[in-house]
Amino acid sequence: MTYQFAGSGDTPAQQEEAERRAAAAELRTIRAQQGSPTLAQIVARAPRGTLGATAVGAVLRGDTLPGCDYYMAIVRVLLAYGSGKVVSHQDKRVSEWRQRWTRLKHLKEEAKLRRAAGKSRGTTRPQGLGRLATRVLETAVGRGEYVQLSPMASGTGGVWAVAFSPDGTLMATGHGAKTTQLWDTVTQERAGTPLFGHTDCVISTAFSPDGRYLVTSSQDKTARLWDIATRTLIAEPLEGHTDPVHAALFSPDGDLLITASRTLRLWNVSNPAQPFKVGKPFAGSHTSKPAFSVKGLLATGHQGGIVHLWEVTNQQRVSDPLRGHAGDVTAVAFSREGRLLATGGLDVQLWDVDSRQMVNEPLECDREPVVSIAFSPDGQTLAAVTGAQNGNSSSDHVVRLWNTSDWRPIGPPLTGHKGVVEAAAFSPDSRLYATGGYDGQLRLRILPAASGG
Repeated sequence: MTYQFAGSGDTPAQQEEAERRAAAAELRTIRAQQGSPTLAQIVARAPRGTLGATAVGAVLRGDTLPGCDYYMAIVRVLLAYGSGKVVSHQDKRVSEWRQRWTRLKHLKEEAKLRRAAGKSRGTTRPQGLGRLATRVLETAVGRGEYVQLSPMASGTGGVWAVAFSPDGTLMATGHGAKTTQLWDTVTQERAGTPLFGHTDCVISTAFSPDGRYLVTSSQDKTARLWDIATRTLIAEPLEGHTDPVHAALFSPDGDLLITASRTLRLWNVSNPAQPFKVGKPFAGSHTSKPAFSVKGLLATGHQGGIVHLWEVTNQQRVSDPLRGHAGDVTAVAFSREGRLLATGGLDVQLWDVDSRQMVNEPLECDREPVVSIAFSPDGQTLAAVTGAQNGNSSSDHVVRLWNTSDWRPIGPPLTGHKGVVEAAAFSPDSRLYATGGYDGQLRLRILPAASGG
């Protein structure tokens, strides 16, 4: 299949229309090669209720670009209509058409962003202003003071996940609008158009250790692998879970991937274009997102205050469980060198991984459940997002920070979001902390510097 790209001087809107109509022309050619079935016959060949004659006609004329699943259903019917079958999702031709749909969607969204930018251009602050404010900000950051920047990510249907790239230049966020968005960390602006493919909320994002790939997971029960350079899917969706996939994370060497739903699944992604399952599902009934240590251990939290440690390659538990919390364990995190494990419930408990013994007194959280927890990459700060969520009501979640040299709080809890905060991540340099919430805001904070290290 040959892509017919529009002229490089065209606007995104012009490119999208030209390429959409070129794709429609190719679909009409395939239709003719398959005996020119009528619209009603095309609809009848697809799974019942999938397609409608009017919408199929609009696609074949190039008048509209439907959702990916709808578009691919038309493609799969047409590619094999003469054989009386429907082409498999795994067929190479289907993958090529899916990439084409992705490009068209990118162009469509880029055109929308250009239009929005044009409307707001008149309100942009002139260049050269604010130099004194810039110096003040630089001085404050140099002193290690706390600065909260203006929120981002309006109109995305909530921010459910956030992750920094290994070099810190990009952030990847998951949204209720079935999209993943990349952001330029420095400018705090969108880095290109959203990534489309999931059919429900994107609730987890994670970069590979080398920064070349991104894994996203969703309430649609799948995880997907993306090439960062091309912004395209590089493999078929990772399927097999029967419930939403609330977490996906790479092993420290990048060769393995864990997806977490009702159970955990292990994938070999040493060749990201051809991932495959390893072993059977394990760690059922966990109550927290899992965490990898640099030493290759996996930690999972469970009901009744139990934490299990796993040897991932053989999916076997390591020694006896850790027991300390009175209720469910809701979050786990390893320190960068893997020596400490932090676990969250209604407080934060700290464990020596080698001895399996608790160290220090529990860190108090005002009896608010811990939603997420993380050590900063430099090991000097521990951060936890806490807040209640009961049914349709919740408290405004806050960020709590502790200095790991003495486990004392670093200032009062950090506020800013309304309601639940599911997304949180440290930047690689440990000074930035990003949070995203159901309020639809992505907040980037310059954290106060920890002392004593």
